[in-house]
Amino acid sequence: MQIKFAPLSVPIARRRQTIGAMTWVILVPLSLTIYALLLWWSYTRALALAYMTWVLFWDTAPETGGRRSSFVRRLVVWRWMRDFFPVSLRKLADLDPDRNYVFGYHPHGIISLGAWVNFGTEATGFSSLFPGINLRLLTLSQNFSLPIFREILLWLSITSVSKKSVEAILNKGPGHSACIVVGGAQESLYAHPGELNLVLKKRLGFVKIAIQNGASLVPILSFGENEVYDVHPTKKGTTIYAGQQLIKNTFGWTIPVFLGRGVFNYSLGVLPHRRPITSVVGVPVHPEEVVGHPINPKTLTNEELMEITRRVHDVYMQRLVEIWDQFKDELAPNRVKELTFVE
Repeated sequence: MQIKFAPLSVPIARRRQTIGAMTWVILVPLSLTIYALLLWWSYTRALALAYMTWVLFWDTAPETGGRRSSFVRRLVVWRWMRDFFPVSLRKLADLDPDRNYVFGYHPHGIISLGAWVNFGTEATGFSSLFPGINLRLLTLSQNFSLPIFREILLWLSITSVSKKSVEAILNKGPGHSACIVVGGAQESLYAHPGELNLVLKKRLGFVKIAIQNGASLVPILSFGENEVYDVHPTKKGTTIYAGQQLIKNTFGWTIPVFLGRGVFNYSLGVLPHRRPITSVVGVPVHPEEVVGHPINPKTLTNEELMEITRRVHDVYMQRLVEIWDQFKDELAPNRVKELTFVE
């Protein structure tokens, strides 16, 4: 591989943007290093152990809505990160703050960078664009076992993707909403540049939980999410694919074979490439409009609930197709195939 190095003379604005992207990359290792040092130093060891005991046995914030900090969500480093790509946010409709919503983010990409910037921070002005919508981005519950890093997630209003967490958010009152990266770890294996492969056809759970809690669904299609890393395709039947599936089934996440750029080169590293990400927030799907009458979840049989879920899911998928058709020529001009729903 021929490595292309960055020039020595780089504008200060671009250096800040690289620092923003680097900050995101090093959050986990930096947090674990700091905690290891707290354990190592004898005069902080007891405090570190007490903190982890509280995390493991008493802290319920990941399941009850987090510890949102407007200060942390508005840190300048997130704006630097936004401008690195850049990341932008568009909406196709206003959202009623008197309702609750389950946002579905697509695609997962390698690590859902567009979701982090647009919905985990205020770098692109989510609160101004959707006034009255108090949104929590959801992630794997395992992330809240990582000391210090978990606190950053909670301050950013990022909480657990468990059913208990989603219901707690939706029941907090009008406007409280959750954003789920629906395709999950499996979809990350399809994150090839130039393609948009969504693992969605059998993902009914997020629709079902929205209906059960009287919430509407909001589709989000993020153009460019699959372009920020170069992914090596792994085929079913190969040893690498089997290993990826074993990790996913065991831990709930997996590791695609991917390649980014470095701090001082453009060819090799773990930093994402400078490629634009535009997240388009689509028109909401109201379940009662799909079925043509008000829905009382408490009176539904399991069969009736699943029938409504499938009908709403079909409309939701169609809304994603409509977003794709409307913006593909502008935001995905170098695509090699059309939007595809995969297993």
